[in-house]
Amino acid sequence: MKKLKLVKTAGRKATQRLFQCPVVVITLANGEVIKRGCGRSGMSEFGACLRCLYCGNYLYKKSASLESMWFHFRWAREFRKIHNTQGRDFVNGVPVMGKAEALPSACLSDLAESTPPRWFPYFLKYSDQEFREYMFNLKTG
Repeated sequence: MKKLKLVKTAGRKATQRLFQCPVVVITLANGEVIKRGCGRSGMSEFGACLRCLYCGNYLYKKSASLESMWFHFRWAREFRKIHNTQGRDFVNGVPVMGKAEALPSACLSDLAESTPPRWFPYFLKYSDQEFREYMFNLKTG
């Protein structure tokens, strides 16, 4: 078995810069208050996002690749729970403005694909109404 050896590197600069983890407070449908983020300088780059080394909080980058965004979109959809209480839509207990399901039913079958479908960049870029018009024009055209 090979032994591990610790080496002290004095005078070397870190190759990755750590960013401050923002603190966000959210009130859920049942009145529970959830706090995300710790406020410490521990956000490090991981693929398509910045992730805090202390609390595990994450923020997506603005310039993530389409394939990376598709992977995270599909993964997040697996844990999505939608319910309606007193006329308001909630996703995983967090109130949302407008409709909770922005993805048309015709697109739901594409979630099993590993490569992003051609509608996905438009879903990211357009508002809900613009995307619905795009999908309608795609069907009729």
